[in-house]
Amino acid sequence: MIDIKDTFNAPFRYLIDILTSHSYTFIFIDESICETAGLATLTAIFIPQYKLNRVTSDFYKIAKEIIEKCQSNSGESRILYHFPILHGKSLLSDIKENPEMDLSIFDDDFKIYIMNQVVNLVLHHKLFITRLGYNNYNEIKKNGFKDDKMYSTNWLNLSRFIDKYMKTKRAICVMDGNDINMINTFSRFISGAKSLIYLHNEGSSSVFTDGKRFINNVFYVPSRYSEHLQIVDIISYILHKKDFIDITGNRTPYSSMIYDLYPRLENKRLINHVTRLNYNTNKHKA
Repeated sequence: MIDIKDTFNAPFRYLIDILTSHSYTFIFIDESICETAGLATLTAIFIPQYKLNRVTSDFYKIAKEIIEKCQSNSGESRILYHFPILHGKSLLSDIKENPEMDLSIFDDDFKIYIMNQVVNLVLHHKLFITRLGYNNYNEIKKNGFKDDKMYSTNWLNLSRFIDKYMKTKRAICVMDGNDINMINTFSRFISGAKSLIYLHNEGSSSVFTDGKRFINNVFYVPSRYSEHLQIVDIISYILHKKDFIDITGNRTPYSSMIYDLYPRLENKRLINHVTRLNYNTNKHKA
């Protein structure tokens, strides 16, 4: 028997999923802390299920350009390289991340080209980006605020944003890293909300209006094993570098080129809210 759904293209399948309550969105999250600029943020990129495979395919096209450059430089097209690890801060410059490659062949112009290709991918697929955080992290840390790395505060803000504003009914959150403090902080909110909803028949919790939208809990994966986490890492770095330069005034020719990528991300699908955290110093002393 032919499945009628399979005869529709992806947007129509997505519409059907919404109508039948099966729609879900992957949310890939990257953390960024910079004491020099006093920044502590979380950046999330939202990829609906029907876009996921196409985003993956387009990211591998970018990765293939890197591999082809390596093969061309070596003069041997049969060399099989591993998937290149792309991190914004150390893009194609850390031998520990990409030990098989001759990283000297990647100049600044090529690195900016790769970043720009990732921006193109995000714009082409019309992916939503949300970045929330604070720009007085040094002051917060100095005054003994208990949330040392801003995990609780930033995740509370981001998860409640997801709960309040995300249109699709189900969310799968994937976070870069495996820090135990981060895991305990992020996961506690969701598991606590689900306890109230499922075990105590509460329609909502004090944290979320709809804790059921979060499938399972937050999943944790080192970004080296996830192309989607590498996408959000690079986007997060571009946004971070723009703020870093604005706050410190420190820039290099390379960081200036990264800065110039930022205007391309400014559109209605970007929420970039980094502000000052006002708090009672005595109340939060350890």
